[in-house]
Amino acid sequence: MSRILFAWELGANYGHLSRQLPIAQRLRRQGHDVFFVVRDTTVAAQLLGPYGFAFTQAPFDTAGKRSVQPPANYAEILLASGYADRAVLWGLVRSWLSLIEMFKADIVIVDHAPTALFAAHLTGLPTMPIGNGFEIPPDCSPLPSIRPWEVIADDRLLRAEECVLERLNTIASSLSAHTLQRIPELFQGTGKILSTFAELDHYGIRDGEIYAGPIFSSATGQQMTWSEFDKPHIFAYLRPSVPGFELLLKALSKQPAEVIVVAPGIRRAQAEAVISASFRVLGQPVLLDSLLELADLVVSTGGTGTVSQCLLAGVPLLLVPQNVEQYLMSQCVEALGAGLTAKQKRQEEDFAGLLESLLHDPCYRKAADVFAKQYAGFTQEQAVDQAVQLINTVLAKSMQP
Repeated sequence: MSRILFAWELGANYGHLSRQLPIAQRLRRQGHDVFFVVRDTTVAAQLLGPYGFAFTQAPFDTAGKRSVQPPANYAEILLASGYADRAVLWGLVRSWLSLIEMFKADIVIVDHAPTALFAAHLTGLPTMPIGNGFEIPPDCSPLPSIRPWEVIADDRLLRAEECVLERLNTIASSLSAHTLQRIPELFQGTGKILSTFAELDHYGIRDGEIYAGPIFSSATGQQMTWSEFDKPHIFAYLRPSVPGFELLLKALSKQPAEVIVVAPGIRRAQAEAVISASFRVLGQPVLLDSLLELADLVVSTGGTGTVSQCLLAGVPLLLVPQNVEQYLMSQCVEALGAGLTAKQKRQEEDFAGLLESLLHDPCYRKAADVFAKQYAGFTQEQAVDQAVQLINTVLAKSMQP
């Protein structure tokens, strides 16, 4: 059997490991040896620890310098993650090369880990990128803008890509490895797994790509049930760092509805300001499947897993994005007609108006139902099957003499 390294370098929260875990479990049952290199060891301890998977900290830019302006495309994301500094990038690459060598990996499964992907490229090791649309850039040059609401010149996008390529190719040349003509070459090797639905691809639907469908965590968390059946039911999964968080809680508390809010890190005073017989606030994840059966609306920041789970259940969404990735997802949901997005300047009356529209205009529920019916036969098991089959196929080819 083979030695499989799962790599997670960029991004935060639970989505990356929630996607990797069921694939890793299946591979381990098949007899493969699995090891994780993770961005967040706290999250890894919570999700991987109970299953006995070994993991270690991923290399990252410890300086954490903020960009003068927000990244405009995938290349600028890389520049903001240490690629702008030759010494930092060289250190990141050497660290990944060392990890790959120490584990004696036969393949690297790359989940938003571009430097691990490049390090594997330098060694000629097979790779398997997995991610939602945002984490796997499209096969084009220059890499497109991730800020479509702004006018960004093509030459800026191209300069960023050329800068990244120059940095990477300098390292590749020094190690006598194959140089790159375009960044997307890294993702076009042995195959990739777009773990999303085509309609929820942050970059838009890509011709010729196979969408495996999302893999998200739905089997962990506290069991919750609705207690009032003569009112609408609203579920919210938020973080206190969401702009307008307390104003949104107030707007939710004034709805004639039963509300359950999951908000990890919420302060006691924030929760006590809104808690009532019809308004519950929790700091830990809950099992969402049973709640969605009777939910009339879900409020979310726009993570791929939560959005997918809600739409598969035919539940419309109010999106309150915190970052570019979540904003692009919110635009996908709006394009489907299955939800609305809270804009930048968020006041209590704005939230109230959006909640009223989503609860009382049937068009949003109808659009969500259309999506649910379109993918009625989808199961996460299918996506896991496809991922595992592709990984085993790549491994088998790499073992051939």
